[in-house]
Amino acid sequence: MELTLYRIFPRGSHLQVGKVFSSHSVFELIVMEAIVSFEEWFEVISTLDSSEARWDVDDRISCLPPTVVADYLRRLFLDAPVLCRGITSARLCHMIWFFNGVCSSYWHEVRSKDVPIEMQISTVLALGNFYRDFLDHYPLGDDFDASEAETAVYMMWDMDCLEGAAIFPGEEHLVNPIFEVLGTALRCKSFGCQRSALHGLGHQEPYHPERVHAEIDWVLSQEGRLHPLLISYAHDARTGMIQ
Repeated sequence: MELTLYRIFPRGSHLQVGKVFSSHSVFELIVMEAIVSFEEWFEVISTLDSSEARWDVDDRISCLPPTVVADYLRRLFLDAPVLCRGITSARLCHMIWFFNGVCSSYWHEVRSKDVPIEMQISTVLALGNFYRDFLDHYPLGDDFDASEAETAVYMMWDMDCLEGAAIFPGEEHLVNPIFEVLGTALRCKSFGCQRSALHGLGHQEPYHPERVHAEIDWVLSQEGRLHPLLISYAHDARTGMIQ
């Protein structure tokens, strides 16, 4: 026997369906609750103050349904100039490590079959807005590891959750969007965004050498486009020889 439970929530809430399953004398109750709102979600991930806090986030934040994850990430990326106004370097660092890394594995959720392909693509592309409209204007610093946030931005393509979509077979629909985001970041003016892009491109070089070479050759050919401290790193990224 299967019995579905219903509860009324405010209009616009995401819902989880609760069910009671009966099998002989064993009963399992999955309690139904409203999924955390975008506002509450953002309040939590934007106020993390330590690496330990990233791992201790409540399951209601870290275990959202895949389509909700995609929706919330896209909204964050598109509205970051307003949402993240005044965020400290430390909190921006922890927020990035949380949403982009294995603490939440959000990108694995976005890439899952539960999320329509069009939604996957739009969420990835919105990351380009995050670079161009927010990170490029944030005071990350003009040197390697100049701030906690600069280091986190640099590591965005080495957090083992998104970059694999352009490396392993089966997710070819995300290859162009990922390269579009990397190209957007490379065309930013800030040291931090450019360094992040070169890091990501360097990791893609063994798998997409022609595309990587074209991006890096273009930026190297534009006098004054690339931060002077990154010229040597760009040559390393072109060969895939980066950390």
